[in-house]
Amino acid sequence: MKLNTIALALLAASTTAGIANACTSVAWNTELGTYTSRTMDWMESTKPILGTINKGDIRSMHGNDLGGTYKVKYNMVAVLAYGELVADGVNSEGMKVDTLFYPDMTMGEAKSDSDLTQFTLAEYLLANYASVEEVVQALPTLTYGSVMMDGMPVEIKLHWSVTDKSGDRLVIEMDEDGLNTYRGEEAMVMTNDPSMKQQIEARNNVKDTWENATRDTDYGSIGNGNSPSRFVHASYFVSKLHQPTSDRGAMMKLSTVPYRVPADAPYKDFGNGNGVSSYATEWTLTQSLETGESVFEYNFEETWNTVQFNVYEMMGKDMRLPLTESFMAKF
Repeated sequence: MKLNTIALALLAASTTAGIANACTSVAWNTELGTYTSRTMDWMESTKPILGTINKGDIRSMHGNDLGGTYKVKYNMVAVLAYGELVADGVNSEGMKVDTLFYPDMTMGEAKSDSDLTQFTLAEYLLANYASVEEVVQALPTLTYGSVMMDGMPVEIKLHWSVTDKSGDRLVIEMDEDGLNTYRGEEAMVMTNDPSMKQQIEARNNVKDTWENATRDTDYGSIGNGNSPSRFVHASYFVSKLHQPTSDRGAMMKLSTVPYRVPADAPYKDFGNGNGVSSYATEWTLTQSLETGESVFEYNFEETWNTVQFNVYEMMGKDMRLPLTESFMAKF
């Protein structure tokens, strides 16, 4: 299967980077509503764009105008990576989907025009469902298939979190034993590999040290940027958050929880003669699913940028706003 320019860029960039995407997603239920914060950790700019996909739009099942088509039921506002890949989005019903890298994903090759691919699952869920419960009911009825570019040795592998305004939360993984989901409190934190089952088991092994913790407590993370450490780190610190007194205060608190990979952090030597590569947290997005208030922070290469917006106020409009441009106010 041949993909056009957007998908070519996505797959080429991911392969060049050694499939090194690492992100963290956290949800927090409070008396003021449900909040989410996620990082995009990567080795180059994903060229993020803030864009809308609107009710009535015709979209492709495989992505990038490939495969069959469907009509969008709900408006959404999304951060689009490498063109039109929905990396993160919220729909008009207050349901949010995050896309994170998951090297253990097991998904057969797409065989039908009606298959959803790893590139379009996030978008399709936002376009068609209003709640976690609706997604849970729909998942077994859908068909899935992966796509990759001709000549590339690997495909992009992903897993997804779904959070709704009620505070319900779901993590979706495609594993060797099939479709696996994790729901509720156990799914409030998400990183990358290994599977959520293994991440949860590892976290449960250290949780009994958290109750009377001080700054000197060994809470289970080794302080590394790898996925298991980030999972324990975020789980521990979100568990210590006090109830917020304002919407903005809640967002600020939660934004500090996901581990942010520092600029130029050593990653791996991929054996290409260039030595150890580096990566960093490219961007962070923190949102209130109740009010729609959102803060996007871009910290990568030469850009240091914070953008504030409200997703519900943007619903139904036609827009594409590059998020790599600096919008910081000057006084």
